[in-house]
Amino acid sequence: MGQEDLMSTAEDVADQFLRVTKQYLPHLARLCLISTFLEDGIRMWFQWNEQRDYIEATWSCGYFLATCFVLLNLLGQLGGCVLVLSRNFVQYACFGLFGIIALQTVAYSILWDLKFLMRNLALGGGLLLLLAESRSEGKSMFAGVPSMGESSPKQYMQLGGRVLLVLMFMTLLHFDSSFFSILQNMVGTALIILVAIGFKTKLAALTLVVWLMAINVYFNAFWTVPAYKPMHDFLKYDFFQTTSVVGGLLLVVALGPGGVSMDEKKKECADAKGGVSIYNVTVSAHAVCGKRDQSVEARLINRLENMSKGTVVLAYSGGLDTSCILVWLKEQGYDVITYLANIGQDEDFEAARKKAESLGAKKVFIEDLRAEFVEEFIWPSVQANAIYEDRYLLGTSIARPCIARRQVQIAQQEGAQYVSHGATGKGNDQIRFELTCYALYPEVKIIAPWRIPEFYNRFRGRKDLMEYAEKHGIPVPVTPKAPWSMDANLMHISYESGILENPKNHAPSDLYLMTKSPEDSPNAPDVLEIEFNKGVPVTVTHLKEGTTKTTPLDIFSYLNEVGGKHGVGRIDIVENRFIGMKSRGIYETPGGTILYHAHLDIETFTMDREVRRIKQGLGIKFSELLYNGFWYSPECEFVRHCIAKSQENVEGKVQLSVFKGHIYILGRESPRSLYNEELVSMDVQGDYDPCDASGFIKINAVRLREHHRLQGEAQLKK
Repeated sequence: MGQEDLMSTAEDVADQFLRVTKQYLPHLARLCLISTFLEDGIRMWFQWNEQRDYIEATWSCGYFLATCFVLLNLLGQLGGCVLVLSRNFVQYACFGLFGIIALQTVAYSILWDLKFLMRNLALGGGLLLLLAESRSEGKSMFAGVPSMGESSPKQYMQLGGRVLLVLMFMTLLHFDSSFFSILQNMVGTALIILVAIGFKTKLAALTLVVWLMAINVYFNAFWTVPAYKPMHDFLKYDFFQTTSVVGGLLLVVALGPGGVSMDEKKKECADAKGGVSIYNVTVSAHAVCGKRDQSVEARLINRLENMSKGTVVLAYSGGLDTSCILVWLKEQGYDVITYLANIGQDEDFEAARKKAESLGAKKVFIEDLRAEFVEEFIWPSVQANAIYEDRYLLGTSIARPCIARRQVQIAQQEGAQYVSHGATGKGNDQIRFELTCYALYPEVKIIAPWRIPEFYNRFRGRKDLMEYAEKHGIPVPVTPKAPWSMDANLMHISYESGILENPKNHAPSDLYLMTKSPEDSPNAPDVLEIEFNKGVPVTVTHLKEGTTKTTPLDIFSYLNEVGGKHGVGRIDIVENRFIGMKSRGIYETPGGTILYHAHLDIETFTMDREVRRIKQGLGIKFSELLYNGFWYSPECEFVRHCIAKSQENVEGKVQLSVFKGHIYILGRESPRSLYNEELVSMDVQGDYDPCDASGFIKINAVRLREHHRLQGEAQLKK
């Protein structure tokens, strides 16, 4: 195995580690990073008197100020750690912990101890990385600060954090002639330099993590020294400070090096050399070299392939469009990372992974987003009674910000400058994807092939795509016999294109996949009870069978099953696209339709009339914002907050029957009901005087009487 192969294998191992641990690595990194502050804060509690006496004796500041110093250290460190771990006010927590470092540097005379000063600065570097991480969605105390060149303040924080971490390693150098010390110094120095300059950053940082932890456990094993000996505290201090720097390195692994790094500059240089299709140049290389010197050809092609324009994260479905786009992007000279979101569609994800890899994807991410799709996107839409133009329950619209959010996270994690998608230049999805990407990753560049003349002139229809796929060996399930386009997720399936573009044409009977025809549905209804809390379903029970579902994903999946069995949620509509044209779409939304009717009922039962009137208007506005792609806009965030506030008392149970394409509400109950049976009864007067209605009617009649009187006089004058 050659040097390049060895390096490539090592990078693959590092990437695999990152894929496996991506859900947990940032949490572990943050815990390691703040471990020294946790340990020091706890030590302040247990050594309260000793620390206070030391400060009082060293600085002659008196009992009160010495006590304030210890209290500030205790609360500042433990409070900052709680905020960091809970992901609340992280920027303020970081600045507070920066302040603690500065305070201790002065108070404990660390300014004059070079070794400990360098370690404190290294801790500051770790906090810079933590601060950079908190900016992942563009929310920062530094918003609006001008950036240098094309690099953002976040990227310079990452650079500063990496450079400051070098100082920690310098304190670990052992200047003696033993073999172990020489090996430690050489390996560690090489790795920390790579991390600092941002070259092979993730691999170098991960290797250094293993290296530092081994050294830390070997040299700073404080648990082997009795607690009463001074060396115990010294070793513990060193152990947790080194662990904090390890946490900083883990953040480098999780976040990537950022824009100010050699890794990123290599991509920019390659981009500057772009403009020539690697595929075409490779063909030319083959023509020049012929069969005379295959090794020269291989080296030339390898060199050309390394001249990448940059890395693109492609939202990939495995279908015709995105499979062709993947190969086309490769032709244009990009490294392509494919990302496939599992949001409940019926898909062979492992086959999609193999397909993407066979087509040349550099990496393949398959992300299970079903639970967060339901909890963070579908549930707020249920609370809002979201419906567009009175009929469309927004199944596609809801999914796009969920998919795009994870695409952006992968792009940031992998240091990709570009994202790409297969949405057409006429549809709404291009807007939804891109507005989300720009909101969460302002520096990103978007490649939308269906808006690039070179692409759409080459592929004027699905027939051209099919021919391209056949030419490049791309297996696709779509054939000219079934030309309509389909998009599926947990919420719904949508159908458009092909023969459906003529709004007069009836949908083929075999088109529907999620629901049975009501004619073929069971002849007995399914009776369900859905329990809501704060406007969100928390339990669904089949009253005849006794089946109960309690988790969000299980609840929605079960409602899809029941609704689909009875043909609930089919609509065939013409809608107004945001981009300015009308389009015909056919949708199946079984579970969403059941929840829409059930929530509407319990909301009316428990919500004040005037509050609900305002909330109805907010629901319409929310639906428009969602349809148009503005989920991550400030106005949509405000509307969601208002709607969530309106749902605080929406609690109770709704019983309903699902039968042959329809939903029948049977009854409801709630501990927060505003329904007063005695007050509304026709048989009991209750706390109501019918005579009061006379005045009420007369007051409301004043406007009507005056309007018609004055209009009548005006008519007579004519």
